[in-house]
Amino acid sequence: MSSNPPARLSPRMAVVMLLALATIAKFIWAATSLGTTDSMLFYFFGESIERHGLAALYTGTTVFNHTPLTAWIIDLLFRASHAYYPHFESFFGQPSGGPGLKLYADYPLFAFTLRLGSILADIALVLGLLHVKKLTGQPPWWALCLFAVSPVSIMVSGFHGNIDPIMVVFLFYAAVAVLTDRPALCGALFAAACNVKIAPILIAPVFLFYWIGRGWRPAAKFMAASGALMLAGAAWGLMNCPAAFIRNVFGYGSYWGTWGVTYLLNVTGVKDFSLVSYTGLTAAQNEVISALKFIIIAGVLVIAWRRRKLGGLDFFGTLTAAYAWLFIFMPGAGPQYMVWFAPFLLLSAPRWWLAFTAASALFMFRFYDTTSHGHFPWDLALPRGPEQPYWAPWTLIPWSLFIALICCEAAAFLRSRKPRPAPPAAMPEAA
Repeated sequence: MSSNPPARLSPRMAVVMLLALATIAKFIWAATSLGTTDSMLFYFFGESIERHGLAALYTGTTVFNHTPLTAWIIDLLFRASHAYYPHFESFFGQPSGGPGLKLYADYPLFAFTLRLGSILADIALVLGLLHVKKLTGQPPWWALCLFAVSPVSIMVSGFHGNIDPIMVVFLFYAAVAVLTDRPALCGALFAAACNVKIAPILIAPVFLFYWIGRGWRPAAKFMAASGALMLAGAAWGLMNCPAAFIRNVFGYGSYWGTWGVTYLLNVTGVKDFSLVSYTGLTAAQNEVISALKFIIIAGVLVIAWRRRKLGGLDFFGTLTAAYAWLFIFMPGAGPQYMVWFAPFLLLSAPRWWLAFTAASALFMFRFYDTTSHGHFPWDLALPRGPEQPYWAPWTLIPWSLFIALICCEAAAFLRSRKPRPAPPAAMPEAA
């Protein structure tokens, strides 16, 4: 009597199962916690839009540095949380946030739905990576399995509360459109990413120069699609409060003193560099920020131009190089920024991605643990300032890794040779 051997779990199914486990963990954490200062600020932004309108929010404060699309999403979530919070509380229970938050009974539902968007974006990102794996054979299965349960992704989407993962998934699919030679779709997806959060505009030359290198027709399609949608996204702000809109959205330089160069200047003790903030900075701090922005733009332009003819998976390497340069000279970085470069680094250098994931997770754990007073699993993380000396030094670990990555891969990041032929789409995948 013969017996059939047990069915072997395929690598693809293993990725899907790990993604499901991570998604469940994120969902539960998002439903039973209050998140961070970011999710609370978004709640207050929604309240302000409802009471005074979006124009008043742009003109009345420099704290709101998001696009009109994001503002309308925040307003929609705020309205929905007002309407449905009793059902949320009866199903999940009331997260503990202390007496100070009892005035905002609908906030837990708002914080949950805000993070739900990022959780769904993470699912779309892993499914997109599975598609790229089918097309190119990369990344290796071990890396894709680990990416599906990345602690960085779990902390950002399950707890933090911001829109960065949504921006990342649009940008990733814009890069996939490069892989499949679809310039108009690439432009539309890139513009969508910028309309969620303006940060991708810093790496726009990577996309633009690539399509220019492909010829004037693909470049025209990319520029038409991206330009039209970006203009549509910015039109409201440009028509209603142009000065405040440009100042808040395009002039934002992140927190001084929390990352890289500005952190090192801050710890020197020099008075002109001592303020940790993104508003009310000294003249010296603003000059340093302007210099850093110039260095970022110049470096990205050089990388994008030198590698403009590199397609296929090499394009993800160009994005990795641009992000590495950006993070070395960025004036400030929040823990949620650690998802920006992850899928591109995964596809271009999986072992480097593993090192960055470990370094980022250490920094992020220290940040959330100190700002929530060590109550893990964290319910509410509110950085008030005194905790900064305890978590800020940990940012040097991922920042130093970016420097190491640029130094080790400098020649590759600046190469301009023709790309290697991509593996055929029909190539069988290794089990």
